[in-house]
Amino acid sequence: MTSTSDLTGKVTLVTGASSGIGREIAQLLAERGARVFGTARNPRSASPVPGVEMIGMDVTDDASVDGALQSIVQKAGSVHFLVNNAGYGLTGAAEETSLAEARQQFETNFFGVLRVTNAVLPGMRQAGFGRLANISSVVGLLPAPFMPMYAASKHAIEGYTESLDHEVRGFGIRASLIEPSFTKSNISHSGKDAVIRLKEYAAQRDGISRMAEKSIANGDDPQLVAEAVFTALTAKAPRLRYPVGKGILLTRLRRFLPAGMFDAAIRNEFQLN
Repeated sequence: MTSTSDLTGKVTLVTGASSGIGREIAQLLAERGARVFGTARNPRSASPVPGVEMIGMDVTDDASVDGALQSIVQKAGSVHFLVNNAGYGLTGAAEETSLAEARQQFETNFFGVLRVTNAVLPGMRQAGFGRLANISSVVGLLPAPFMPMYAASKHAIEGYTESLDHEVRGFGIRASLIEPSFTKSNISHSGKDAVIRLKEYAAQRDGISRMAEKSIANGDDPQLVAEAVFTALTAKAPRLRYPVGKGILLTRLRRFLPAGMFDAAIRNEFQLN
C-alpha cells in the first residue's frame, strides 16, 4: 500500500488549475514533491504554473476527461491523489435562473466531479490506495441567497462525497471535503450571471453582489485552502470535512445555533430584512 508520509513522486491531478485556488493548490503540491498535472480547458492560454504539467480537460465532456486521464497514465502511471477544483459561480435569484443555466451549473460543478472521480477510481482500487479532495464551500452547508444553484451544486458535492467515502474506504481510498468561505480569487470574474434580471429582485440582488465582491477582496488567502488540501491528502486518517479560514466559524454557527437564530443571522448578514 502506498504511504502518505510524503508526496514525493505521487501522481496528482488538480482540475481547474490555471488560476485562483486551483493554481495555488497545484503549485503547493508540486513544491512538496508531487508530480502534479493541472487541467484547463485551454492549457495553451493558461499562464504556466511552476512545477505543474498543464493538460487540456473539459470536465463537462466524457471524451475530454477520458483522453486526459489516458495521457496522464501513459506519462506517469495511475493517479494517487485527485483534487476536484474546477467550477464556477452562477449569480441570480432562483426565479431568474433558467433550467438550462441550472443544468450547466451542475454539469460543471457536480457532474464534472463525478466524471473525473469515476475516471481515476479504477486505478486507485487496483493500487489499493487513493485520496480524493473535493473543493466544496461553506455554502455546501449554508444558504446563499441569489446564488441558489451554486449552493445547490455544493450541497450535492457534500452528500456525494460523504457517501463515496463510505463506499471506497474498504479499497484504501478516502474522500474529503474542503470548505472555504470567501477567498481571494477570480471567481467573481470567472462566474456567470443569469440572463433574466427581474426588477423585483434588483435591489437585494445588486446589494448582495456588491457585498460578495467586497468579501472576496478581503477574503482568506488561497494558501489556506491549499494547506487544507495538503493535510487532507497526506493524513493517515483523513477527516471528512476541512473547513477553512472564516469557514470554520460559519460551519460551527450552523451546527450549534438554534434554527431560528441562524435564520435571523443569515437575513441580517445579507440585509434581507
